[in-house]
Amino acid sequence: MLKQLDHYEAKGQLKWFFLLLLAVIWGSSFILMKRGLTGFPPEQVAAIRISVAALASLPFFLSKMKSLKPEKLPYIAVVGIIGSGIPAFLFSTAQQRIPSYQAGMLNSLTPVFTLLVGSLFFRNRFSNRQVWGVLLGFAGAVGIIFFRDHAGQGMSTEHLGALLIVLATLCYGISVNTIKSFLSDTDTLLISSCSLLMAGLPYSMYLVSSDFSQRLIHLPEAQSAIMNLVVLAVFGTALSNLLYFRLVKMGGPLFASSVTYLMPVFALGWGLADGESLHPFHLPALVAILAGVGLISSRTKTA
Repeated sequence: MLKQLDHYEAKGQLKWFFLLLLAVIWGSSFILMKRGLTGFPPEQVAAIRISVAALASLPFFLSKMKSLKPEKLPYIAVVGIIGSGIPAFLFSTAQQRIPSYQAGMLNSLTPVFTLLVGSLFFRNRFSNRQVWGVLLGFAGAVGIIFFRDHAGQGMSTEHLGALLIVLATLCYGISVNTIKSFLSDTDTLLISSCSLLMAGLPYSMYLVSSDFSQRLIHLPEAQSAIMNLVVLAVFGTALSNLLYFRLVKMGGPLFASSVTYLMPVFALGWGLADGESLHPFHLPALVAILAGVGLISSRTKTA
């Protein structure tokens, strides 16, 4: 089985499979967060998500901890806190203000910040074609942000929600460049499990001190919401982080972050199924986003 995976990886096919799988998982995360918010406030949604993901990752950390190098801990902490902990809170807070599928659309700004952070702080170089791919995908994302039904109603609230997600995508850009530049020689499973444990510890302490248990016992909507959040934590955080970190090593930070251009397809599907409205311009905007993925994945000489 492992030899077969290595064969597909050598041919460049495995990274596309991981990209699509991540798009499905993360594209479904927004509707799970939305349903989790029916029973818990945003800070508890984030805390449940990261705490459960950390717990699910603990056995894998214990199996890999002997290979952990102390000098790598600061970089793993960046990945855990900035790449997982902070965005979890920003997204859950933002989804109180904007529809779930729009949150998925805004997340497609991640490659823009991956490019900017990589160029400004990590001295990474990208091809002209990849830059055009980022711009094309960004144009599609901007179209989805500004062309929406009921524009003008609660715009200040929507803009605040959008800003929070923009900050989350900046966090992702920092995290993915950190992995590529400083953790490329570290086991992917170790990065994923250790980083989640670092982010999960403060969240778990908060959860214990909050009214989480009272909500879970006495509120029927909380009992329904917790199942969605457990699924989100195990698949949308623990498993997906492992796949994503592997993808960064296989295809580079910009290719890995291009998963956020595919996610809106699935986020849209879930949003429509949940009764959210779609502006007619969103479909051509999605075409632009998908075209950007093709350009970002290309390998040409760097500028």
